[in-house]
Amino acid sequence: MYTEDNNEGIYVERQTRVPIFSMTYGHFHPYCEIFYLRTGSCVYSVDGESHRLQAGDLFLIAPGDVHSTRYEGIVPCERTVVYCLPESLSGLCREAHPDLLEKLSHTGRAVLSEAGRRIIDPLLDAMLEENNAPDPYSHVFLQLHVMTLLLTIKRHGLPVYADPDPARDNDLPLSCCPTLSQEEVRSGNGISTDINAALHYIAQNYAMPLTLTEVAAAISLTPTYLSRKFKRVTGSTFKEYLNYIRIRQATRLLLSTEISVTEIAIRCGFNSSNYFKDCFRRINGVSPRTFRQQARQGDDRNGTNMEA
Repeated sequence: MYTEDNNEGIYVERQTRVPIFSMTYGHFHPYCEIFYLRTGSCVYSVDGESHRLQAGDLFLIAPGDVHSTRYEGIVPCERTVVYCLPESLSGLCREAHPDLLEKLSHTGRAVLSEAGRRIIDPLLDAMLEENNAPDPYSHVFLQLHVMTLLLTIKRHGLPVYADPDPARDNDLPLSCCPTLSQEEVRSGNGISTDINAALHYIAQNYAMPLTLTEVAAAISLTPTYLSRKFKRVTGSTFKEYLNYIRIRQATRLLLSTEISVTEIAIRCGFNSSNYFKDCFRRINGVSPRTFRQQARQGDDRNGTNMEA
């Protein structure tokens, strides 16, 4: 458990939950929580809103927000949680990157690019080691590690606002975009204008056989320029981001319809069922069929618990 004596305001823990574990009550605390789900799936409820998390997802909970977790599926759920008092980072953040502290005051899911996911696991391992075997320097290392974690979210977070149905998500919004401020992206001014147009074009046409060349032509850019700028602004390649948007829509269809996996792949723009399955597993950690089965089993258990 977190106490204010732990490494001067930062505490890290790792636990494995069985899929049937459910927190029956909401709670809140005066420190922020950074929750990383390494394996399995769960539903995170915050102030009455539910967020479904899959392996590889990060979730940030601001101080004072009432939240609870419910684990589901058949795979044991391993999660790492970082508890942090914002003031423990205030000095470092003011010197290095003053807007990082703002991330700790917003609740939501951070969706990382593949490059970001490769950074997170070893980073959290290092934090856990400092936490469990502290020495006089551990609190400084933990502060630096938390800053690295926040910078990773900022650099490698996908700008999920261009999702085909953003109203149904409560992910971390435009602040995940590494180069631009929320105001710059929303206004479409300066450097954000071209990429803003590209992201909206992808959101409207993701089900079509899109190519970088087609998107570039649609917004009057050369493919080479768009490719470089897209990577710099979003932290992901064009193909990574397109697959991410397609898989998010496929996830919704798996949860809300009885459509076959092959038909979902076609509807979401994949011309190969096998490639769709590979992309889905890489992003969500399980196959489409297993994901659907886990979700249904979780819903069945929840219905039984409510009736009891």
